[in-house]
Amino acid sequence: MTTSSQQLPPQRKVIVEVVDACDLLPKDGQGSFSPFVIADFDGQKKRTSTKYRDLNPVWNGALEFTVSDPDNMDVKELEIEVCNDKRFGNGSGHKNHFLGRVKLHGSQFTKQGQEGLVYFPLGKKSVFSWIRGEIGLRIYYYDEIVEDPPQTEDTKPTPGLV
Repeated sequence: MTTSSQQLPPQRKVIVEVVDACDLLPKDGQGSFSPFVIADFDGQKKRTSTKYRDLNPVWNGALEFTVSDPDNMDVKELEIEVCNDKRFGNGSGHKNHFLGRVKLHGSQFTKQGQEGLVYFPLGKKSVFSWIRGEIGLRIYYYDEIVEDPPQTEDTKPTPGLV
């Protein structure tokens, strides 16, 4: 039996650490809300947990994305949205309330080991939105070495068989 493995091109991973948010604007009519974060990057959406009735939530959670084309990562957009989970509100309606967003480009990401915690002011969706607060994010990327699984005599294709 022989084994061999081939090294594939590195796979780039982007990590979005959603640390916390502060001074968020209450949206539930009771002076609070239950926020969560959705991150959308390179055709992938990831979500944090919901923090029940917290105007200054702490998530300390990491969301991992695989970059489809590392050569074009700089022009890809990361959109972070903070929303109110209506399941924990007064029960009216099913749509989550928008609490603010941040948009960043891949050119703003740093290599692993050089990242720092940055607070971004939350932006509006439209002129009429009432938004307040900021979100603390740590965003970085790294290249992961991926190897093909080793082939043994049992898994090698037999010549002449299709």
